[in-house]
Amino acid sequence: MSKRSRKSKKSRPTTLIAIILILVATNVATLYYFMFYQNASPGEDVPMTIADVVGNFNSYNGTMVTLLGYYVYAAGFHMLVSNPLAFFNNSLSIDNHVIITGEVPAAISESVGKQIAVKGIIDVKPVEDSSFFMFDSFFDVSVDIHLPGIYIDEQLMPYEEFDEFRVLDPDSEKYAVLYSGGIKPEKAWYRYWNDIIYMYFILQMYGYPSENIYVVYKDGVGEDNFTPVHYPATHTSMDIVFDTLAIEMGARDSLFFYTTNHGGSSGISVWNPMDSSGALTHTQVSNWLDMITCNNMTIVMEQCVSGKFISHLSAPDRVIMTACTDSEGSFGCDDEGAWDEFVYHFMCALVSIAWNGDDIVVDADFNNDERISMREAFIWAAAMDSREETPWYNDNGDGVGYNFMQVVFNPGTLGDEMFL
Repeated sequence: MSKRSRKSKKSRPTTLIAIILILVATNVATLYYFMFYQNASPGEDVPMTIADVVGNFNSYNGTMVTLLGYYVYAAGFHMLVSNPLAFFNNSLSIDNHVIITGEVPAAISESVGKQIAVKGIIDVKPVEDSSFFMFDSFFDVSVDIHLPGIYIDEQLMPYEEFDEFRVLDPDSEKYAVLYSGGIKPEKAWYRYWNDIIYMYFILQMYGYPSENIYVVYKDGVGEDNFTPVHYPATHTSMDIVFDTLAIEMGARDSLFFYTTNHGGSSGISVWNPMDSSGALTHTQVSNWLDMITCNNMTIVMEQCVSGKFISHLSAPDRVIMTACTDSEGSFGCDDEGAWDEFVYHFMCALVSIAWNGDDIVVDADFNNDERISMREAFIWAAAMDSREETPWYNDNGDGVGYNFMQVVFNPGTLGDEMFL
């Protein structure tokens, strides 16, 4: 017994040392394996969000990364946006989108509105008021659609389908101003041009002479050969247009003022490469309209935060419609096509057809007098608007924006007597 006891006590240190050596060897082997042998996934293949690189551009500039985002095609640019809600009438900013350049595979078109991962080299370039990224290639990692909507922005031309049109109510004393700024190339989405050219076409149907329609658009150059553009979207251009109208127009004339593109709490966007003085402010627009002496003025505004203009522009003999309230964003169509949601339905109401060819009945003539009043057109557009926006209306000069239900149950307003 004593011999076995001594032998057992003598073996314990040896066993302990052996265990320690085995553990050390195992750890060293494991470390070597993961550091020098294991083909681990490169960091460039690990998906990142746009927010991951925002504010840390210098660290990532010139490096290969993989970014997650929702694919959008707008104004001729392939883009990733951090959230599909970025695809609305507010300014894209450096922290919510990237631009994809290089040889973009055709298969990317299948991912419109879907979340994908783009792999490429970050190239931070200073441009005007921000910077942007460029990528060289892409691959799908997910095709889950989290928010419905149209995320491809294309040009549509009504004159291709309508070679002749019927003049509904000729009157040479009708005037109109159609405005879209667009900020800069990658933000000037084609749906703004669609808003302009379809409204221009409708005005001609209603007897507005082409010489009385002033189109103020982007850089002053149109996207087709059918619709004229008279001025670039700058403060100077608007000064010229309203100086001219103040001379030409009289009390019995009518003015239709129509705006689309980006907007914000400061006003309506201009074309920045030609005008760096900021947005068209509420006060500036009010001053321009106050230069006009007429008893029939209709104002239709599509841009974000457009409802804020009502308190500034409201006056007797004016009907005002906005796509949203004084604190909301406005959006492109969800499934009708490349137009903006509110003005698309407004334009459908005016001509009693669905511009995108949908087989639906468009009938805004609620009182059956065979004419579409501005109030009727608003009610139809607001009722059909399915985006997260609240159209507002005012025609009594009190500076208050009224929603769809308030307008429906408030008969006998000025808008019932106002027509294009």
